[in-house]
Amino acid sequence: MHLFFSECSSGGGFNQKYEIPSDATSIGRRELMQQNNDRIVRSIVDVSLGISPKPARGDVAAQRNIKKLQDLFNSCMDEAAILKVGRKPLADEIQKIVKSFSAPGSPADKTTLSKTLGYFHRLGLSIPSFFFPYIGNEKNDPLVKVLSIYTNGVNMVMGQVAEFYQDPELVKQYQDTAAIMLQIILGDEDVANRTQSLAPKDVKKEWTDAAKDVVDFELQLADILSSPQDASDPVNYMTPRTIEQLSTLTPSVDWALMLQETIPSGVNYTRPIIVFWVPQLTKIDALLQKTPSSTLQHYFSWLLIQNHADKLAGPYKQPLLDWNNVVWGDSLDIKVGSWETCISLVNTNLNHLVGHYFIRETFKGNSRKEVMATIDNIIATYEKNFNTTAWLDKTTRDGAIKKLRSIAFAIGYSTHDPDGASSKSLDTFYKTYPVTANDYFGNQFNYFAWSATLSYSQLLQPVNREDMYEHVSSEAASNSFWFNMINIPAGILQDPVFNLENPEYLNYGSAGVIAAHEMGHAFDNIGRQYDHIGGNTIWWTNATTQTFKEKAQCLVEQYGNFTVKGPDNKDYNLNGKRTLSENMSDNTGLKMAFQTWQSRFKSDPNGRKIKNFKLPGLEKYTPEQLFFISIGRFWCSKMTPEALVQYTRSNPHSPPYWRTNGLAMNSPDFARVFSCPRGSPMNPEKKCAVW
Repeated sequence: MHLFFSECSSGGGFNQKYEIPSDATSIGRRELMQQNNDRIVRSIVDVSLGISPKPARGDVAAQRNIKKLQDLFNSCMDEAAILKVGRKPLADEIQKIVKSFSAPGSPADKTTLSKTLGYFHRLGLSIPSFFFPYIGNEKNDPLVKVLSIYTNGVNMVMGQVAEFYQDPELVKQYQDTAAIMLQIILGDEDVANRTQSLAPKDVKKEWTDAAKDVVDFELQLADILSSPQDASDPVNYMTPRTIEQLSTLTPSVDWALMLQETIPSGVNYTRPIIVFWVPQLTKIDALLQKTPSSTLQHYFSWLLIQNHADKLAGPYKQPLLDWNNVVWGDSLDIKVGSWETCISLVNTNLNHLVGHYFIRETFKGNSRKEVMATIDNIIATYEKNFNTTAWLDKTTRDGAIKKLRSIAFAIGYSTHDPDGASSKSLDTFYKTYPVTANDYFGNQFNYFAWSATLSYSQLLQPVNREDMYEHVSSEAASNSFWFNMINIPAGILQDPVFNLENPEYLNYGSAGVIAAHEMGHAFDNIGRQYDHIGGNTIWWTNATTQTFKEKAQCLVEQYGNFTVKGPDNKDYNLNGKRTLSENMSDNTGLKMAFQTWQSRFKSDPNGRKIKNFKLPGLEKYTPEQLFFISIGRFWCSKMTPEALVQYTRSNPHSPPYWRTNGLAMNSPDFARVFSCPRGSPMNPEKKCAVW
């Protein structure tokens, strides 16, 4: 039996029922789940539908919460207000930078540069600005939040920096775009009054010169940033430096002043700062010392435009969107006025508030308790397997069990700081984030500043390992191995993944496999490098490490031989190395979830205590078969050939077809319950398994 085709093509009928939308490259169960979740969120925040929640009279906290949600949504939907305000909000922010650089011909003085960097960081403007501070954790003390610095300065993925800046044609287009956008935002003419869009020939010399200075500066910066980094260098890579040491390394910056401008006044941060790559700091500083103040003025202006023009109306951002299409293949436009876009905004900015109302609709009763019980049962199965895995020695086995027992879970929603079920807790949490119904740009800027303040105020505080950092309404679960914690939001705990009324073979076959998959990441080729608290320490012996690698290589070769058909009808191989972590966790998760459910089923075959009743219309399948069909159903998906090839080239997961069939091929239980002949495609002689 072909698990994917049985459920998705014939029995399940997914491929016959669903077509790929004209504006998309794929459609799958997960996308359909997210679309349904988004419709539920819309019913909460869109008052025009007439079905929004009505807080009880006198419940002031709940009234403020629902108003904040709806005001944020409305500000995103109000295209007329966004057009009316024009470029002014962004231009005003840029003018604050422009005015601070008073001596255009000479290098920026230390105070001006340090305050400007602090301004960017304090407002959380998500801008690459040379020495970018963020909240991280030390290798050996991961549960305390510390300040880290990484070097950046260009809006490109690091792997693409050298390639991009070495293409003269792309650089020319980039420079033209920068000149046009600088004139649109800062020039005398309001482009909303133009009948034709600006072309490079229409740009004034003031802005073409400014753009040239910016790009010349970025070329030098890119040369520094694209230099190789040696992660094994203990002196220069991810090493602590005091403020005094940093000031010596980079005399252009007053680190004490920059951090004073960045970190909230109530936080007394005295610990060393973790620096990702020390040599880049000194090279960037040397560049800053010879760069005119006017160039930095234009550079910072351009960074603000690049990162925030997308929050303006169409006429003020179109050239930037066109450029994004050239370099990214996507305009990356925030389509204000679209309820789907505005739902995404609300989910991001007010995640826990959305979650408060979302779980009322979708995660009721004992849902959370039932999922936690499922997880506890799977943990017990993992421990049993560790105790019976012959190739594990005592040292590694003890480390694995210690890590397993230490995994922290955030299930459904956040339970403290804030408590997603409490209106008062949420009101307190979001109190300092102001939202106005007709100020979309301001709401976004306020969010970045609020989020940055919240983040920096947590310095030296213990990590909240039960924080629901995923969107509560998201269909994605995750494992943060650096904290040894797992997020499974309410958004993925919906039909067809989980339902309180479902028999256990369906819930364990989908929600159970997903939870077990995330646990598997703790012991895959990446997660195994982190200990029970997320410390980057070695808890494996040389012998077990070698055996692990040999078993993992089987998966690398197996999945590397799987192929997909491209638009040219050629076969494209999967990358077994890149997908190893996910493939290993898929195979481990399926095994552990099935063993857990099977043990419970055998203990109560008649279903007197445990729900494993037959479902109407599915009587021809056994409960064991339906367990496997459940996870096959979850991964049903269709992609265009072009998207499938791109997915295979870039995604850390195997394509859905091979996620299902690959793990089924490696499962003796699957072969047994579906009576697959030995040596058949779904029951090959050679199977791969690490755990």
